[in-house]
Amino acid sequence: MIEQTWRVLGWLGIALTLAVSLMPPALDSSGGHADKIVHLAGYAVLTFWWAQLVTRQRWKLAIAVVLFGMAIELLQGLTPARQPDLLDALANSGGVLLGWLTAHLLPNLPQRLATLPAPHR
Repeated sequence: MIEQTWRVLGWLGIALTLAVSLMPPALDSSGGHADKIVHLAGYAVLTFWWAQLVTRQRWKLAIAVVLFGMAIELLQGLTPARQPDLLDALANSGGVLLGWLTAHLLPNLPQRLATLPAPHR
């Protein structure tokens, strides 16, 4: 049950990433590169989340998430309010690496959560 929930929330994370990436920017990018932290953190969480389900050959997952980030950057060029940014793509890829390393240090989180005792009522 927890794996199904984990998977559904993972797909929601992908959909949310896509939607937020293609709508007009919420952060003012004229003040520097603060949005790169958002890119790094978002892709780290996305990769970490999915790496809990994809336990074999996680490198394939990492490549898929990097390609997803690159595709979004290209799609931004088709929107009126966004444009592709190489630094965003690099921040996304850095987040993938961070999420992958974190998942390596904290493996099998859904299974460990499933074995926790239920709270008493």
